[in-house]
Amino acid sequence: MEKLSASKIIESVLQLSDPLNGIGDQLQALPEGAERDALLRALGSVMAELYTGLIRPMVRQYPDLDPDR
Repeated sequence: MEKLSASKIIESVLQLSDPLNGIGDQLQALPEGAERDALLRALGSVMAELYTGLIRPMVRQYPDLDPDR
């Protein structure tokens, strides 16, 4: 993948942070229980997949694009 494409994809994924955190806040406000726990796990899986499936492979190829640097 070209660096410019990787950069744009990483930027797009990072723009999802606030909306995903907002969903997490809404889920945290639900009554405690199995349903809330399952929904929070699902959201966590989505967030983890975005990092491990998209950002991490691109950062391996282009370390200077690491958003944590």
